[in-house]
Amino acid sequence: MNAIYLKKLKWSGLHFFLGLLVLSIAGFYIYSQWFYAGRHYLTDLAGLAGIILSIDLILGPVLCFWLLSPIKTRKENITNLILIVFLQLTSLGYGVKQIDSQRLAYIVKWQTSYFAIPKGDARGEYTFEGFYSFNEPAVGTKNRPLYDKLIGQSIPPIEMNEFFQSTDFTTECKTICGVITKNGIVNITKINGVLTFNKSLH
Repeated sequence: MNAIYLKKLKWSGLHFFLGLLVLSIAGFYIYSQWFYAGRHYLTDLAGLAGIILSIDLILGPVLCFWLLSPIKTRKENITNLILIVFLQLTSLGYGVKQIDSQRLAYIVKWQTSYFAIPKGDARGEYTFEGFYSFNEPAVGTKNRPLYDKLIGQSIPPIEMNEFFQSTDFTTECKTICGVITKNGIVNITKINGVLTFNKSLH
């Protein structure tokens, strides 16, 4: 009996380290390509990634220990292993989708404040980084009924891309400005042509 459990522990340990390797590679890619230059400050990336990593790193080894056994046939173990991998890939795919929704879509100026909007909150085609200013249509103009309709649907102005006007960092911020995010105030600068974010001390 002890030999069986030792074998199951060995398989679970191997599964854990392979999972850790895969998640480390995926995490490095996501961080370096999606959240470079301080973009991780715009959201609680560490908390979200921690939940996803813990689920995937725990799920696989636990299922491995539970479903795989040296006393089962090779076919049974292969079938169970395929099931485990499928569940982990599904979980990882969902996690990556959630992280992708937290990527920066655009920065919009509304009244006197700047807001960083993640992809998950963006509407329409504004899914790429850019600066925009919100131009509220005046009462009596042809676009005002659409504005009033969107307000009635509880859509905030910072998501009304129908009334966005494209602008840029130099026009809006000159050298530095603070943007409002779900994670607090974040300072934005432009270094070597790349928008760079730093956590505000205020």
